[in-house]
Amino acid sequence: MSRKSPQNSPTPMDALETFRDESYTGANRCWPCTVLNLGFVGALAMLLRGRDRPRSSLLVAVVGVAIVYFRGYLVPYTPEFAPRLVAASPVPDKWFHAEPAQGDTSQEDVTRRENESLADDVEMDGETVFRELSAAGVIEAEGEQLFLTTAVDAAWHERMDELADDSLDALAAALQASLPGVDAAEPYVDDAEWLALGTDHAQLLPRPVVVAELAAYEVLGERLDDERLRVAGAEAFRMFLDRCPVCDSELVESSSVSCCGGHLGPRQDPDETLVCPTCEQRLYTFELSDT
Repeated sequence: MSRKSPQNSPTPMDALETFRDESYTGANRCWPCTVLNLGFVGALAMLLRGRDRPRSSLLVAVVGVAIVYFRGYLVPYTPEFAPRLVAASPVPDKWFHAEPAQGDTSQEDVTRRENESLADDVEMDGETVFRELSAAGVIEAEGEQLFLTTAVDAAWHERMDELADDSLDALAAALQASLPGVDAAEPYVDDAEWLALGTDHAQLLPRPVVVAELAAYEVLGERLDDERLRVAGAEAFRMFLDRCPVCDSELVESSSVSCCGGHLGPRQDPDETLVCPTCEQRLYTFELSDT
């Protein structure tokens, strides 16, 4: 056991950082909601200023801006009502959402699209996948929750650690050597690291997803013969991640859309996701069958 170094005394900024809500800040911040809330803070501060209460005005401004900065919004339930307001308004949705950044788009790269998983072309419903994984002794249930068995989980994490140290070129070679369905793969780097799949290299898969699924696919090879089931099962493994397989950052729960303007109707909710705040990559999207 290593000796722990003396810990520095926590600073006020450290205390404020614990107050941060990563679901609505950083890469997940909704700027229209932020502007709306800052406008509310400004209006309230001006109202107090107009009533000759400068100290109260300054306090409201400072505290209000701090809350919006660290929490994403001040007005309660903004993520719940803002999408409905935007969906009902005539304002174009593209004003509130930019396409996912994949670096500068050139004529050569214009057809590239992000893939969700190596199993995107495998038509197998989640219920079947989990039933077969359970029958193979890969997952087990405790009450209403599913877990990977201890041996499988240990083998998966050990292989992920090995693949995380590989270069993109080595990862591309390992992917082609292991999966018959991947006929070509090459590194692709912009703001993040990807593997471009297919002979036309048009499908992009984030490095963390490749590491997690390739490791799971190889581990399942010792327990399953069905190729399609191994690929689909490898995708399902990602729901058991709690840390990024590449940078080891703790994953945070987020949404498949930013909080403002992402609903198509008042009864439609965005999918829940697991996101790496450091790599800024979505590691898993929870479907209805996962529950």
